[in-house]
Amino acid sequence: MIFLGCLFERERENEYLKKSKCGISNAVNGYQWNLIDGLNANLEKPVSIINVLPVGIWKKQYSDLVLEDRHWTYNGADCFEIGGVNLPLIKQHQRYRKTLRLLKQSQDKKILIYSPYLPFLKAIRKLDKSYHVTLVVTDLPEFYDLGKVSPLRRFLRKINNRSVYKCMERVNSFVLLTEQMKEPLRVGDRPYTIVEGICNPHLFDSIEAPDTPAKEKIILYTGTLHEKFGIGNLLNAFAGIDNPDYRLWICGGGDMKEKIEQAAENDPRIRFFGYVPKNTICEMQLQATVLVNPRPNNEAYTKYSFPSKTMEYMLSGKPVIMYKLDGIPDEYDDYLCYVPDDSVSSLRETIVSVCDLSEEKRNHIGENARSFLIQKKNTRVQAKEILRMLF
Repeated sequence: MIFLGCLFERERENEYLKKSKCGISNAVNGYQWNLIDGLNANLEKPVSIINVLPVGIWKKQYSDLVLEDRHWTYNGADCFEIGGVNLPLIKQHQRYRKTLRLLKQSQDKKILIYSPYLPFLKAIRKLDKSYHVTLVVTDLPEFYDLGKVSPLRRFLRKINNRSVYKCMERVNSFVLLTEQMKEPLRVGDRPYTIVEGICNPHLFDSIEAPDTPAKEKIILYTGTLHEKFGIGNLLNAFAGIDNPDYRLWICGGGDMKEKIEQAAENDPRIRFFGYVPKNTICEMQLQATVLVNPRPNNEAYTKYSFPSKTMEYMLSGKPVIMYKLDGIPDEYDDYLCYVPDDSVSSLRETIVSVCDLSEEKRNHIGENARSFLIQKKNTRVQAKEILRMLF
């Protein structure tokens, strides 16, 4: 099997962070590596990887004008990372041409693509019917730009999406995040399976949490900082908590950055860390009292959403506070602390009620969620669902 991905080697994360002005997505990277690990655990031969580095364009978003072609290996898998000139349109065209050439050179006929990335889709459209193409869709293309974007970017996105959906007609089967995705993606009679996420049971094995004063209650959010993701509601909810022992820690980047920085200036209990390495995020998650995702269930895209941080949060063994989004399967209900409605007061009350539980009770909630994930949603189990559809 060939895996077409947009990932980066974990060992080089700090290097890419230093060069990037807009961060790199740990969530997207983690999902892909978990998927690769799961496939390799079920297959006799490791998947081959064709990769493009998920960084922005020079020099507004990334410091390198030229991205080098690179060969590397991972647990016996042969990996080729496509380089090129890091400029709009040129980069995408070079990735399309090189991907097509590499696919035609390979003897493998089963292709698994992570995300509807247009250069990959254009390449597979040129292949004959002997190739079986499976597409993993974790976000619908029309919901990529949930943050604030310019009218020009919005216009270009629409043009891009028309091409994406046209190329998607070549796809033979799908891996979807939620059941509701099959309608807008026009899956029709083609085979599909639902894999809402994949957890790495060993993510926290080598992580040690720093000591925290016993009386402190740390509320942690890690991820994208868009207004539509409820970050403003989280800030407002925390502002209504008078207890001086409460702390709000936020990591990530997005259009709410300035408002978060202003809130941190006004309230010393709030700390904004920006983009931080994955290991640091894991340390903070183990250090926190509760982990919160304030994304409300009031937008159309929530039907097609299972936030990747949900599994990571649960795996930490800490209580997870969030809303019951339409895309979350009912089997998770016993393991998450749901906010009952979209009001700021409900979010605040839920945070306080969970933080006020005894440490023993919070640990019980967190460990139950962690055990559920490790048993039911580990890399081997989730990848097996995909392979069952393909073989």
